[in-house]
Amino acid sequence: MKPISIDFAPFSVQREWHRVHPVARWLAVAGLLLCLLAGVRVQKLFHRLDSLDSEAARLAARAARLDRRSAAVTSAPIDAKRGEAVNSAVARLNLPWSDILDTLEAATPQQVSLLSVTPDTSGAQLKIEAESVSAEAMIGYIKALELQPRISSVYLMKHERVHDGFVDVIRFQIEAQWRRAES
Repeated sequence: MKPISIDFAPFSVQREWHRVHPVARWLAVAGLLLCLLAGVRVQKLFHRLDSLDSEAARLAARAARLDRRSAAVTSAPIDAKRGEAVNSAVARLNLPWSDILDTLEAATPQQVSLLSVTPDTSGAQLKIEAESVSAEAMIGYIKALELQPRISSVYLMKHERVHDGFVDVIRFQIEAQWRRAES
Protein backbone atom coordinates (compact mmCIF):
# COMPACT_ATOMS: atom_id res chain seq x y z
CA MET A 1 0.00 0.00 0.00
CA LYS A 2 1.07 3.48 -0.75
CA PRO A 3 1.84 5.81 2.17
CA ILE A 4 -0.67 8.63 2.66
CA SER A 5 0.46 11.99 3.92
CA ILE A 6 -2.00 13.13 6.53
CA ASP A 7 -1.28 16.47 8.14
CA PHE A 8 -3.70 17.92 10.66
CA ALA A 9 -1.55 20.96 11.53
CA PRO A 10 -3.03 24.36 10.68
CA PHE A 11 -1.89 26.04 7.43
CA SER A 12 1.16 28.33 7.64
CA VAL A 13 3.23 29.98 4.94
CA GLN A 14 6.47 29.06 6.66
CA ARG A 15 5.67 25.35 6.65
CA GLU A 16 4.55 25.47 2.99
CA TRP A 17 7.73 27.36 2.12
CA HIS A 18 9.89 24.59 3.56
CA ARG A 19 7.93 21.88 1.75
CA VAL A 20 8.77 23.43 -1.67
CA HIS A 21 11.90 22.18 -3.41
CA PRO A 22 14.93 24.53 -2.90
CA VAL A 23 15.35 25.16 -6.66
CA ALA A 24 11.73 26.28 -6.89
CA ARG A 25 12.29 28.59 -3.90
CA TRP A 26 15.27 30.25 -5.59
CA LEU A 27 13.33 30.59 -8.83
CA ALA A 28 10.43 32.20 -6.94
CA VAL A 29 12.80 34.69 -5.26
CA ALA A 30 14.43 35.47 -8.61
CA GLY A 31 10.99 35.94 -10.21
CA LEU A 32 9.95 38.34 -7.45
CA LEU A 33 13.16 40.34 -7.89
CA LEU A 34 12.61 40.53 -11.64
CA CYS A 35 9.03 41.68 -11.09
CA LEU A 36 10.29 44.33 -8.67
CA LEU A 37 12.90 45.55 -11.18
CA ALA A 38 10.29 45.59 -13.96
CA GLY A 39 7.96 47.63 -11.75
CA VAL A 40 10.71 50.18 -11.05
CA ARG A 41 11.49 50.40 -14.77
CA VAL A 42 7.81 50.84 -15.68
CA GLN A 43 7.49 53.58 -13.07
CA LYS A 44 10.50 55.40 -14.58
CA LEU A 45 9.02 55.04 -18.07
CA PHE A 46 5.67 56.42 -16.91
CA HIS A 47 7.47 59.35 -15.30
CA ARG A 48 9.38 59.98 -18.56
CA LEU A 49 6.13 59.71 -20.53
CA ASP A 50 4.50 62.28 -18.26
CA SER A 51 7.42 64.67 -18.75
CA LEU A 52 7.27 64.18 -22.54
CA ASP A 53 3.51 64.82 -22.51
CA SER A 54 4.00 68.06 -20.58
CA GLU A 55 6.78 69.11 -22.98
CA ALA A 56 4.55 68.32 -25.98
CA ALA A 57 1.75 70.40 -24.47
CA ARG A 58 4.20 73.26 -23.90
CA LEU A 59 5.46 73.06 -27.50
CA ALA A 60 1.90 72.90 -28.86
CA ALA A 61 1.01 76.03 -26.90
CA ARG A 62 4.14 77.75 -28.23
CA ALA A 63 3.30 76.70 -31.80
CA ALA A 64 -0.22 78.07 -31.39
CA ARG A 65 1.21 81.39 -30.18
CA LEU A 66 3.58 81.51 -33.16
CA ASP A 67 0.72 80.68 -35.54
CA ARG A 68 -1.28 83.57 -34.14
CA ARG A 69 1.73 85.87 -34.60
CA SER A 70 2.40 84.66 -38.16
CA ALA A 71 -1.27 85.03 -39.06
CA ALA A 72 -1.05 88.65 -37.98
CA VAL A 73 2.14 89.16 -40.00
CA THR A 74 0.92 87.45 -43.19
CA SER A 75 -2.28 89.46 -43.30
CA ALA A 76 -0.31 92.54 -44.44
CA PRO A 77 -0.49 93.16 -48.22
CA ILE A 78 2.58 92.43 -50.33
CA ASP A 79 3.89 95.27 -52.47
CA ALA A 80 4.04 94.86 -56.25
CA LYS A 81 7.86 94.72 -56.54
CA ARG A 82 8.15 92.00 -53.97
CA GLY A 83 5.32 90.02 -55.58
CA GLU A 84 7.00 90.24 -58.99
CA ALA A 85 10.32 89.12 -57.51
CA VAL A 86 8.70 86.11 -55.85
CA ASN A 87 6.80 85.19 -59.02
CA SER A 88 9.99 85.48 -61.07
CA ALA A 89 11.89 83.23 -58.65
CA VAL A 90 9.09 80.66 -58.70
CA ALA A 91 8.99 80.74 -62.51
CA ARG A 92 12.75 80.10 -62.63
CA LEU A 93 12.42 77.20 -60.24
CA ASN A 94 9.60 75.70 -62.31
CA LEU A 95 11.76 75.47 -65.44
CA PRO A 96 12.55 71.92 -66.62
CA TRP A 97 16.17 72.23 -65.50
CA SER A 98 17.07 68.60 -66.10
CA ASP A 99 15.89 68.84 -69.75
CA ILE A 100 17.68 72.17 -70.26
CA LEU A 101 20.96 70.92 -68.81
CA ASP A 102 20.74 67.61 -70.69
CA THR A 103 20.20 69.50 -73.96
CA LEU A 104 23.12 71.85 -73.30
CA GLU A 105 25.38 69.00 -72.24
CA ALA A 106 24.56 67.02 -75.39
CA ALA A 107 25.49 69.98 -77.59
CA THR A 108 28.62 71.12 -75.73
CA PRO A 109 31.89 69.90 -77.29
CA GLN A 110 35.02 69.29 -75.25
CA GLN A 111 36.69 72.51 -76.46
CA VAL A 112 33.88 74.67 -75.00
CA SER A 113 33.39 75.39 -71.29
CA LEU A 114 30.04 76.64 -70.02
CA LEU A 115 30.40 79.48 -67.52
CA SER A 116 26.75 80.30 -66.77
CA VAL A 117 23.19 79.61 -67.86
CA THR A 118 20.65 82.31 -67.00
CA PRO A 119 16.98 81.82 -67.86
CA ASP A 120 14.57 84.57 -68.86
CA THR A 121 11.25 82.93 -68.03
CA SER A 122 9.03 85.52 -69.67
CA GLY A 123 10.24 84.71 -73.18
CA ALA A 124 11.60 81.22 -72.52
CA GLN A 125 15.09 82.39 -73.37
CA LEU A 126 18.42 81.17 -72.10
CA LYS A 127 21.45 83.41 -71.80
CA ILE A 128 24.53 81.24 -72.02
CA GLU A 129 28.06 82.37 -71.25
CA ALA A 130 30.86 80.12 -72.39
CA GLU A 131 34.47 80.15 -73.48
CA SER A 132 36.40 78.19 -76.06
CA VAL A 133 39.96 77.87 -77.24
CA SER A 134 39.15 78.72 -80.86
CA ALA A 135 36.60 80.52 -83.00
CA GLU A 136 35.87 77.25 -84.83
CA ALA A 137 34.86 75.58 -81.55
CA MET A 138 32.59 78.55 -80.74
CA ILE A 139 30.86 78.38 -84.13
CA GLY A 140 30.60 74.59 -83.89
CA TYR A 141 28.90 74.97 -80.50
CA ILE A 142 26.37 77.43 -81.90
CA LYS A 143 25.60 75.06 -84.79
CA ALA A 144 25.27 72.12 -82.39
CA LEU A 145 22.80 74.11 -80.28
CA GLU A 146 20.74 74.95 -83.39
CA LEU A 147 20.44 71.21 -84.13
CA GLN A 148 18.92 70.48 -80.70
CA PRO A 149 15.15 69.84 -80.92
CA ARG A 150 14.37 71.73 -77.69
CA ILE A 151 16.08 74.94 -78.90
CA SER A 152 14.44 76.95 -81.68
CA SER A 153 16.89 79.79 -82.36
CA VAL A 154 20.44 80.61 -81.26
CA TYR A 155 22.08 84.05 -81.52
CA LEU A 156 25.66 85.05 -80.75
CA MET A 157 25.30 88.25 -78.73
CA LYS A 158 28.96 89.12 -78.14
CA HIS A 159 32.41 87.60 -78.07
CA GLU A 160 35.86 88.73 -76.99
CA ARG A 161 39.36 87.35 -76.80
CA VAL A 162 40.56 87.12 -73.19
CA HIS A 163 44.00 86.20 -71.86
CA ASP A 164 43.24 83.58 -69.20
CA GLY A 165 46.45 82.62 -67.40
CA PHE A 166 48.72 81.01 -70.00
CA VAL A 167 46.39 80.81 -72.99
CA ASP A 168 44.09 83.11 -74.94
CA VAL A 169 40.44 82.04 -74.94
CA ILE A 170 37.34 83.37 -76.63
CA ARG A 171 34.60 84.27 -74.15
CA PHE A 172 31.16 84.58 -75.75
CA GLN A 173 27.50 85.11 -74.93
CA ILE A 174 24.64 83.29 -76.64
CA GLU A 175 20.90 83.78 -76.43
CA ALA A 176 18.84 80.70 -77.22
CA GLN A 177 15.07 80.36 -77.48
CA TRP A 178 13.84 77.43 -75.37
CA ARG A 179 10.92 75.37 -76.67
CA ARG A 180 8.59 74.39 -73.89
CA ALA A 181 7.38 70.81 -73.89
CA GLU A 182 3.86 70.35 -75.19
CA SER A 183 1.65 68.56 -72.71
